[in-house]
This record gives sequence, structure tokens and C-alpha cells, in this order.
Amino acid sequence: MIIRYEVGIVETRNVIKSILDTYGYDFRDYALTSFKRRLEQIIMNNGFKDADGLISRLTTNKDYFETFLHEITPETTEMFRDPSLWRTVRDELLPDLMKGGSTKPKLWVAAFDSGEELYSLAIILKELGLLSEVQLYASAISDKAIEKIKSGRIDSKELEVNDANYLRFIGKRNFSDYYKNDNGQIILDSSLIQGVNFIKLNTVYDNVPGGIKLILFRNQMIYYNQILQDKVLNQITNSVVPGGYLAIGAKETLENTTTSTKFTLFNDLDKIYKKKTN
Repeated sequence: MIIRYEVGIVETRNVIKSILDTYGYDFRDYALTSFKRRLEQIIMNNGFKDADGLISRLTTNKDYFETFLHEITPETTEMFRDPSLWRTVRDELLPDLMKGGSTKPKLWVAAFDSGEELYSLAIILKELGLLSEVQLYASAISDKAIEKIKSGRIDSKELEVNDANYLRFIGKRNFSDYYKNDNGQIILDSSLIQGVNFIKLNTVYDNVPGGIKLILFRNQMIYYNQILQDKVLNQITNSVVPGGYLAIGAKETLENTTTSTKFTLFNDLDKIYKKKTN
């Protein structure tokens, strides 16, 4: 039986301090319980004896730090998660965003996503004939995460869920049109994201793009404490244009955040907000 190593609060803070001192990545305002749980998983998966072993590898091996960043970030596990959200994006948001203007609308998958959100949005745009009519941005915390997204590889165990979500989304084609099965490995059509601008961001979103009309930032705030929520939301608020949209997780809210007064609630079920114009 595998015994899971239990990381203490002091050890967790020591890991966070070592990362901050060595690389400048600040995890101090991540929700401590979920961060601690992921540290325990990383220690077990990589065969470290304890947190000190992890710290030693982190501080002496920059390549491993890229792997750590990839492993510490919670991954999306489904395509078209919450299908009603994607129907709203297709039927209401995109038609509004495409009105007028001589420049291509900028759309940003702002969550540290493992690719499913980005590919879902790209499929919608392709089915609407709009994939070449927008500028797509996607953020990641590590080069390793960007490489994985570009590879198009997703967990084959999630294929049934992905297919069911696409059916509930009521797409124009079959979900199987967008991937190939390579000896049991599911590989999404990478041409869908050929023109995507990838942005490597740190934990406080220091270098966000500007002039964005739609931001998908779903299911991220549960991993932040209130301080980091406000920091990141402030950056995102400055990124989205007046009249633009921000979608967060269905169980998340902008209430009681410092940016709540900048938005109106557009869709309560799917937690889509519209930025005020004044």
C-alpha cells in the first residue's frame, strides 16, 4: 500500500518561499489547503522522500521547475464543460462581439487551462466560420503547459464525457470530427489553435493582453485566497473593454470582490458578466 506523504503547513510555506526566492513566482496567496494537497501528490508522484527533497530539486534544477509549474496547476478535464455556457457564447456573445469594427475581436482563455477550454472555443468559432475572424489568446503558467496544449493530447478516459458534453452543446458536427485516435491516445486537431497567441503568465498575471472582448476565466478563483482573487481580477478587469464579457465558473461570483462594481451580471446560470461602459 502506498502511503501518502503529508505536508505540514510550515513545509508548505517553506516550499512557497523557496520558489519565490529562486524564481519570483508567488504562491503565497493560493488557497493553502488545495495547494498543500497538490504538493503531496507531486512528492508522491516524483518519489521525493519529503518536502525538503522537493525544495532541493526545485532550487537546483530550473528544468524541473517548469515541470513543477505544470503539475501544480489544476487541469481542466472536460471539453465543453457546462454546455449551456458554450451555447450562450455561440448564440449570444459572439454575434454581439462580431458587430461592427474594423479590427478582429480579441478573445482570451485566461485560466491556466490544459487546453480543453481553448479547443472548445476554437471548435465553436470554426463551426460559425469565425476562426480566422478573431484573435485568440491563451495563457499558461509554464512552457510545458503550452507544449501540451499544442500537442492536442487529452485524456482518453474523458472521451465519453467530452462526447456527451458536445452533444448537449448541440454542435453542428460530431465531436469525433475534431480528434484522431492514435493507438488509444486521443489527439485533438491542432489546426484549430494554429493562430493562437500563447502568453506565459506568472501567478499574479503581470503581463495581460489588452483590448479583450471576451475573457474565459472559469473555475480558477477557488484556488486563490481573497487577496489573490482581487489582484488577478483587477488585472483582468483592466484587460476587458467596456461592453466586453467575462465568464467565470458556475459556482464562482464577483460579489464581494473589488471589481464587482465594474460589471453587470449578464447570465446568472453561467456566471457571465458584462463590463459597464461608464
